[in-house]
Amino acid sequence: MVNKSNPDNNNLRTWSHINLRKHAQNYERRVLFSIISVFVLSTVFVLTNAYPTGNAHAQLYPFIASTRGSFDVSNGNDTQKVELPSVLSILDRNDCPGELAIYVHGIWANDSQAEEQTDRVSLSLQNSGYSIPLIGFSWDSNTAFSLDNVTLSYHGWMIAKKIANENGPILGKFISDYKTECPEDKIRIIAHSLGSRVTLSALQWIHENIKDQNNNNVSREITSVHLMGAAVNNDQISTNPNDCISYTPYLPCSGVAIQSEVGYFSNLFNPEDNTLAGEINPFCWICGLVKSPYELSEGHNALGAYGAASTIGVPSNFDETDVSNLIIVDTDSNKDGECDILYPVTHICTISKNGDNYMGYIGYRDDIDRQTVYDSGAIKQIVNDWQSENN
Repeated sequence: MVNKSNPDNNNLRTWSHINLRKHAQNYERRVLFSIISVFVLSTVFVLTNAYPTGNAHAQLYPFIASTRGSFDVSNGNDTQKVELPSVLSILDRNDCPGELAIYVHGIWANDSQAEEQTDRVSLSLQNSGYSIPLIGFSWDSNTAFSLDNVTLSYHGWMIAKKIANENGPILGKFISDYKTECPEDKIRIIAHSLGSRVTLSALQWIHENIKDQNNNNVSREITSVHLMGAAVNNDQISTNPNDCISYTPYLPCSGVAIQSEVGYFSNLFNPEDNTLAGEINPFCWICGLVKSPYELSEGHNALGAYGAASTIGVPSNFDETDVSNLIIVDTDSNKDGECDILYPVTHICTISKNGDNYMGYIGYRDDIDRQTVYDSGAIKQIVNDWQSENN
C-alpha cells in the first residue's frame, strides 16, 4: 500500500526507485491488475486526504523557525521578504539557554512533516541522554513530484536545490542574530538530506558577511555541524573552490567556510542508503548495481552515501562516520502505519537490512507510545560526538 496520510513522504519513497518500473512488466497479469487497482484507489484517497488529521503527531512541535510560503515552489523564486523571529522569542524565554540545536529537514517535507521530524529529533536527543532546546528550521522543500512523470520530478528536485540555496542566508542570519544576543552560547546544527545544502549555504553566508563585521569572530563559535544522509555532491566540502564551479545551482565549495566558522564538522554517511547509494535490483539479480536516484539525477556520488571524495582537500575540522549500522531494520520510523520507502508500481517495501531506511537517521517512534522513540538512529552518534571532550 502507499502511505495515504503523508503524500509528500510518498514522493521521496517512490521516486527513490522509479527506474525499476520497467522490470515489473514481467509480472503475471493478475498481479499487475491487483497492483494497478490498489494504486488507483490509493491515489484517489491521497488526493482527497492531502494532509493527515487526527493522527498521533497532530500536536504541533512548538519551536519552529519557518520560511514557508516565502518561495514559489514551481520556480524557486522568492515571493516575500523573510524576517524570522529571534531564537529567544521562539523558545519563549528571556535568558540565554547556554546551548541550542537547530534541525534542518530535507527534500519533499510539508510543514506538518517538518514538525514531526523535529519532534522526533528532540525525542531522540533525550533518549540518548542529551536534553537541550531544539528549533526546527522549516523551508519550502515540497516541490513538484509525479510518479508517472520523471521529468516533472527532476524539475521539482532542481527547484528544491535552488530554494535550499536561497534559504541558507536566512538561516545564516538567524544564527548570527542569536550569537549577537547570546554570544557565549553553543550552537549545534543537525541537517538531513537536502537540508545539508541549506546548512552549507548558511555557513557560506556567515563566512562572507559576518566575519568582516565582527572583530571577535564569534561566528566561529558554531560549535558543531552534523550532516546525515547529505544530498550534496561528495566534493562539496572541498577547500578548493575550483572543485564546485560546474554544479547547478552553484554553491561555492564549503571547505573554507567550514574551517573558518565551525568548531567540529561531521559527515554521517551511509553506503546502504536506498535513496543516495546504488543497490542490487531486486527484480533483476544479473543486472548488477543499479544507480541511486541521486546518482541518476546528479551524475555524481552523494556525500551522504560514501563519504567525501578521496581526491579533494577537506577542512582540518572535518570528520566522517559510517552510520549504516545505526539505521536499523524498522520499515516505519514515524509509525504512520506504512513502510517509509516503497518501490513504484509494486509498492513493495525496500527496507530489508541495516542502512536501508533513509528516514531512520533521526530515530524510530515506539509502536505503543508514539510520543516516544525506542531507538535514536544516527542521533546516537551525534550525541556521542557532542559528549566528547573536544566537541
